[in-house]
This record gives sequence, structure tokens and C-alpha cells, in this order.
Amino acid sequence: PALAKLATGVAASGLIAFAAYVWSGQALLSHLGRPIAAAMLTHGVADGRVRWTTDSGWTFRRARLAGTADPATRAAVIADVRAAPGIADAEWIDAR
Repeated sequence: PALAKLATGVAASGLIAFAAYVWSGQALLSHLGRPIAAAMLTHGVADGRVRWTTDSGWTFRRARLAGTADPATRAAVIADVRAAPGIADAEWIDAR
């Protein structure tokens, strides 16, 4: 019985944690995306996009940027994004 209680507790905790991530994750990423949209528009990147997940599906606070821009514009956008609070880092993922 003790092992069953432990397994039930672990499963319930995991389910609660996953539900909290799903429920609050989109709001957090939307909040973090606002300064990115502003930076891209300021520097004239009209087709800019941001991705918060890695290729394997993990979500991080590292902005993976894409869009049509020359290297100087990309550097300026990345500098603005890195200065935004809550964003760990930024990189441009598509090649021109």
C-alpha cells in the first residue's frame, strides 16, 4: 500500500505540474513576445517570427528569431531582444 500511495502521489504531482505548464505557458510566452514584436517592427522586419521551442520540442526563454533581414538588422534586433527582461537569450535561426 505504501508504494501505491507513493506512485499515486508522484503521478498526481506530475499531472498538476503539466497542467500548470500548459495553462500558464502560453500566457508567459505571449508576454515575452511583445518586446520582440516591437523590436522587429522598429527595425523594419515585417515578416518576423519567434519560436520558443527547440527542435526536440523543449520550451525555453531563448528566442529563436526568423524573418527577412540583413545581418546588421538582425544584430540590432537580437541586441534589443537580449535587453528585454525575462528573455534569456536570442538567436536568428534562418539563413538569408
